[in-house]
Amino acid sequence: MATTATGTVENKSWDQTPYADVDGATTIAVATGQDRYHGDIEGDAEWRGLTIAEPDGSGTFHSVQRMTCTIAGSSGSFVLRMSGVFDPEGSRADWEVVPGSGTGELAGITGTGGFDAEGESATYTLAYSLGDGSQ
Repeated sequence: MATTATGTVENKSWDQTPYADVDGATTIAVATGQDRYHGDIEGDAEWRGLTIAEPDGSGTFHSVQRMTCTIAGSSGSFVLRMSGVFDPEGSRADWEVVPGSGTGELAGITGTGGFDAEGESATYTLAYSLGDGSQ
């Protein structure tokens, strides 16, 4: 049975480096960053991804994020695989825990969720199971 974790995401750093233009309009870039999670998940995340941006500021992204955190008193790390969209107002993404990526007390974690960000405000959800029957 899954438990749902909710909270906020604080962006600590973000960098993007374009590496290709498609027809002089669409830009493909590599993005990296670090976030801090608050709420039911407490900890840090480091991520890498690709963005595909249109001239109007909208686009899509695909990334992987390593979480080092505590959930429901259990500490460890795991990897999220995410896909999302962005526009000048914010970004939204769906994510899933990469199977087998959990370490420490989070070994065996599974789950899905996502985030929704507008301006400086971002919230997340993660419906998860720790795989040990405790959640």
